[in-house]
Amino acid sequence: MLGYTRNTDLNHYERNRQTTNCGSYALRLNEWYHLNRRFEDTTDEWVDEWIANKYKEGYSEHEISCFYAEILAQCMLSDFEGDLEICDGTPPESDNVELVAFNTFCYYDEIWGADTDFHFKVFRDGVWKEKCGRSQVRECDGEHWGGYIGDPIYFYHKIA
Repeated sequence: MLGYTRNTDLNHYERNRQTTNCGSYALRLNEWYHLNRRFEDTTDEWVDEWIANKYKEGYSEHEISCFYAEILAQCMLSDFEGDLEICDGTPPESDNVELVAFNTFCYYDEIWGADTDFHFKVFRDGVWKEKCGRSQVRECDGEHWGGYIGDPIYFYHKIA
C-alpha cells in the first residue's frame, strides 16, 4: 500500500481529524491518502497542468473529471492490489467487503486556472458515510455528489 498503514479502529478518524481525509476513512488507513501524488507519478504532469491541457484540447469539465477519476481509480487499484476491485455499486453480501464510492471534479477557468478535488464515500454499517477533509465522520447521501461532477466509480474493498 505504498507506505500506508491499515486501520481497524474506526474511532481513529474522530480522534485524528486533522491527519485523515475521506480516502483515509473510506479505505481504512491511518494516514491522509495522497492520491494526487500518485496521479502526478503516473502522468508525469501536475494535476493543474493536465486539466489545463485537457481543457485546451476541447474536453468539457465533465469529461475531464471522468478522465481524472479513471486515472486515479487505476492508481488506487495499484495501491490496493488484491484488496480493491471496481464493481457496479451494489452493496456486497459479505461482511469482509465494503462498498466504496469515488468521484471527482475538475473545473477550469482561463483567468483563475484549475480547481480539482476527489471524494470518497463508504457504505458502512448499512448507511453511506463520509469524512470531508479534516471534518468529522457523518452519514451522507450515497447518490448526490454536490459539485463533484464526474461519474462515480464504485469499488469493493476487502477489509478482512
